[in-house]
Amino acid sequence: MPSVADCLRQHGEAFLLQYSDKISLQQRKVLSAISRCRTGELGHVIFACGGCQRQHWVGRSCGNRHCPSCQHEKTQKWLQKQTDRLLPVQHCLVTFTVPDELRSLLRACPKQGYDAIFNAGAGTIQKLLANPKWLGSSNVGFFGVLHTWGRDPMIFHPHVHFVVPCGGVSEDGTKWLATPSTFLFPEAVASPIYRQKFREILRAEDLERKISRSMSIRRFGIAGGK
Repeated sequence: MPSVADCLRQHGEAFLLQYSDKISLQQRKVLSAISRCRTGELGHVIFACGGCQRQHWVGRSCGNRHCPSCQHEKTQKWLQKQTDRLLPVQHCLVTFTVPDELRSLLRACPKQGYDAIFNAGAGTIQKLLANPKWLGSSNVGFFGVLHTWGRDPMIFHPHVHFVVPCGGVSEDGTKWLATPSTFLFPEAVASPIYRQKFREILRAEDLERKISRSMSIRRFGIAGGK
């Protein structure tokens, strides 16, 4: 199966030519490092075998934190660590995203935009689960993971996946409260709360004025709230 490095070596140059005005210097450095990883362009490491008495030349790894090859072992350790920390209950995946019209804004202001998805999404989850109708406590531990692509890696599609346990500790800390094992809250209830929180964050960051007056932001919301 082709690796990410193989794809970059084959298509990276054409990609950079097509999107040269949208790729930052830091992103270029990452792509360059991954494409040269273990090819010998970054130097070699010599291993001397005590059995066959031969020397083996191996291309140096790039060591970049974005490189799947270099970070595979660390990734597995991280996944195991997070798995060990999960509560012994069912978990739900809740995904927060933005409409196509806002993608260019987040591309231009990634820190504020990504933080807005995280904060608005987390606030929505806490507000709804604090409601006795859905759980009755905001003491719920969850985490979110940012993705900036979808099934098509050529399309910029920022969204955050939150992994949320189906339950939490009561507000007074004396008992465990549980939701149904496969349901947290309805998407229709969460979406308007998320939209409002996201817009408030944009306004606080002075980003709302950058959005075209003709653009509607009523469509963006969540998916997978059950």
